[in-house]
Amino acid sequence: MRHRPRWTVLTFGALIVLALFTFPTWRTLFVRPEEGVPFPLTSPERRALLLQQPNRAVAATMYFSSLTAQPVPTEQQPAPVPSDAQVILSARFAPIDALRSARGNVTIYRLIDDSVLLRLDDFEVTNAPQLAVYLSSNESPQSIQELGGIVPEFLVGELSGTLGAQQFVIPRELRLERYRSAVIVSEGLQLIYGVARLR
Repeated sequence: MRHRPRWTVLTFGALIVLALFTFPTWRTLFVRPEEGVPFPLTSPERRALLLQQPNRAVAATMYFSSLTAQPVPTEQQPAPVPSDAQVILSARFAPIDALRSARGNVTIYRLIDDSVLLRLDDFEVTNAPQLAVYLSSNESPQSIQELGGIVPEFLVGELSGTLGAQQFVIPRELRLERYRSAVIVSEGLQLIYGVARLR
């Protein structure tokens, strides 16, 4: 009779240890179905595209990046384009798919001092690592390998945010007639996020 409390404590401790070791097996009884869904904070369409990605690390990066937007910092927002600026080329971005989407206008201007600007207005792109703007000689590149052609692609600059107007200076000697599109590229993922056909 004196030893009964000790055996009760030992038995209770053994049951706790057993429960901890078998936790992965019986845990599923208490998990709600939606908790087991991969990429839970996105739409079914985006989830399907993420699950089709062959590289799970890339899919995870795309998912977590897409959950946030980065507005262009106030101090980096460009001034209005001068009224005497001449439009050389312009286009509008179109979404690629539910995961990679750029929207807004791209316009290339020549200013009165002969300098050349590329400007993004009403601009928004799905967040991703190291987003940058390129000019491509391909009218509709689908991959990084298709950016260049007879004429190599030209890196305009890195984006300072995923939401808001941005402006870049282009060398005035660059032969713009060689380029057919402005392309948003995630250099971190080596994926294209938006294409605008220049006209």
